[in-house]
Amino acid sequence: MKRPLKTLVLSDLHLGRVTTYAHAPEVIAPLVEGVDRVLLLGDIIDHWYTNRNQVADLEARIHTVCKAGGAREVIYFRGNHDAGCESGEEFKVFDGMLYLHGHAVYNKLNGDGCPTTRIKALNQRKYGSHLTASRLDKRVWTVIDRIYGTIPMAMISPIAWPLPVLWRIRTLVDEVAPNGGIHGVVLGHSHRPGVRKHKNLTLFNLGGWMKNTRACAFVREGEHIQLIHIDNRRSQLRLGKVLFEGGLNENGMAVKPKSR
Repeated sequence: MKRPLKTLVLSDLHLGRVTTYAHAPEVIAPLVEGVDRVLLLGDIIDHWYTNRNQVADLEARIHTVCKAGGAREVIYFRGNHDAGCESGEEFKVFDGMLYLHGHAVYNKLNGDGCPTTRIKALNQRKYGSHLTASRLDKRVWTVIDRIYGTIPMAMISPIAWPLPVLWRIRTLVDEVAPNGGIHGVVLGHSHRPGVRKHKNLTLFNLGGWMKNTRACAFVREGEHIQLIHIDNRRSQLRLGKVLFEGGLNENGMAVKPKSR
């Protein structure tokens, strides 16, 4: 019997910032080992704090790490801190799951056209390359970054799943898949990891790799799904506590709570 495809999803490494514990692309090597597909859900490289040469180097290294771990496919998504990328996905649907960085549902997607068109317009208007130019090599932003990294994310953003965000997720799901078929949504952006049931959807937030929050990995192998905390307390990263374990069936998401 053919082994089911194993997918790993990571988000918000913010490579290039002083307050991330993803100090180099190579730190994810233990996480990508034995994975068939890697989805990088945006803000992997922080373009607001890095120059073009640094970005090119980090991009090449993170793809090398994923490929060395066995990944046959590496898909990059654009977040708000890397919205100036010329390539990258705004969102993707794979086997009943919607994947996106998440900044789009924290904003009203005004304008006409399909969601992809409206997200690209949002990126250009609010998160484009002009932000990189305004922050790069500015000492004040380094200071702000250090201060930001010392304040717990739960204080900066006390509500993990704001109601307007839930409504926008539901609206986007209905627009992307008007005939149904999406049972879960995986996103990052807010740096608030966790799981939330919303009507017939199960929502997974991967958190962030900044020092003031926690990061999670989303792992799917066939119909088996896990949200796992990434343990960064050791010299080498590893997958830690399982926060959610379940599977997809014809009725949507079936939950299997973990007791460890």
